[in-house]
Amino acid sequence: MKNREEQNMKEILVEQKPRIETFFNYNYDGINKITLTNAKKNPTGVVHIKGYLNDNEDLWIDAGLYDKNGVEIVNSAKEVDENFLKPEYEENIKTVSEIEKEENSNK
Repeated sequence: MKNREEQNMKEILVEQKPRIETFFNYNYDGINKITLTNAKKNPTGVVHIKGYLNDNEDLWIDAGLYDKNGVEIVNSAKEVDENFLKPEYEENIKTVSEIEKEENSNK
């Protein structure tokens, strides 16, 4: 049973990485590498994807799967926002669904 859950978590990492990349590529500058380390289900049943940015483990990230669409927003170390957040998104960071909607309307 444990082996099956580990496999499910690995699949979640692969499935959600493009959404995490979309979030960072749109809202931030200077994020060159996203490393996902694990996915775990917390006691309330929410899966959290953990990792870090630019080969720096101090630039941690935590993406919760609260929505049926997948990752919408990624929490991160305060240094990530301080050093990489695009100025135009300081007050209103975009979710992955908002980004996708905007990109689809531009096609």
